Amino acid sequence: MRGFIIFIITVPMIACSLTLFAAFPALLQAGEFDAVLAGAQKEGELITWAVGEIPFQTMVVDRFKKKYPFMKKVDAVRIPSEKLRTRLITEAQTGKGSNVDVFGLSGFELLYLAERGFFAPYRSPEANAIADGFKDAAGHWASYYVNTMVTAYNTRQVASKDVPQRWDDLLDPKWKGNIAFFEEEYEWFANFLKVVGRDKGLDFMRRFARQDLQYRGGHTQMVQLLAAGEFPIMAVAFAPRVSVVRASGAPIDWAALNPVFSIPVGMGVYKAAPHPNAAKLYVDFMLSKDIQQEIWVNAAWKGSARKDVTPKDPRWQGIKVLPLDMTLAHGYQEVAKDFQQIFKPHGSGH
Repeated sequence: MRGFIIFIITVPMIACSLTLFAAFPALLQAGEFDAVLAGAQKEGELITWAVGEIPFQTMVVDRFKKKYPFMKKVDAVRIPSEKLRTRLITEAQTGKGSNVDVFGLSGFELLYLAERGFFAPYRSPEANAIADGFKDAAGHWASYYVNTMVTAYNTRQVASKDVPQRWDDLLDPKWKGNIAFFEEEYEWFANFLKVVGRDKGLDFMRRFARQDLQYRGGHTQMVQLLAAGEFPIMAVAFAPRVSVVRASGAPIDWAALNPVFSIPVGMGVYKAAPHPNAAKLYVDFMLSKDIQQEIWVNAAWKGSARKDVTPKDPRWQGIKVLPLDMTLAHGYQEVAKDFQQIFKPHGSGH
């Protein structure tokens, strides 16, 4: 009898212990958030340097300040990835550091700064919803939007029956002299070779280079020129920019040719942030489902790496998108050399 009594007393105790153990991570996370919130209330300021059009960054900031009214001053500065990287490194070399709390940039630049210790370790709970490959395994950054690479075309110059469906379609003689190509498309080039195989990939690239490509500088300007009818096809374009221009009424559209790559645009906390708690709060907010869906996807036409966000263009729901392998940046010099040897001998004029 005594043993039975001990049993019925012990089972509830064990059940209670298991419940508390299961809830411990959530309790710990809530405690961490409370500490961050309290710290941010004392700081009351935030400085962010990031890529992403200012109108959309401003939308995020306005909603952030509305949710957290104690944030009296939030400065959002737009800086292109390469310039942001250069500025951070230059200021670090002077020994004074940078007066920034949060920064966001894309592609190879993310890996470059992460490996050199510019990010403070902070694994946002919102990053749990972000797909692997679009966040740093060590928790230094996570994608607040993605730039997916597509092939864009002018709908007045390319008939629907002629829209490329495969990369090999760009090798058709009818496109010779009619394809625009970014003169430093290194990230796409390196990832294409990795996925399809180096020998097969280089064979395609050499045949592609013989198409008398129109080499241009700057993806944004190239989309504008495509819309103006300067050329009928842009081999590699960023889908968000194409979608924005198309939505304004321009006669352009895109096709996703397999393999389809997406460039992470990641955000993290600066290692010497003067307002570290406000920075963490902002990163959480930026990565949240509502901000991803309503601002970066619905308003800005960007892609989101969150698994619970719905693409604005339903065509994306049936397309497999691969995260850019940024570790290929370690062989950047070799990639650039291969690229230049293949494409530049065929001319770099417009």
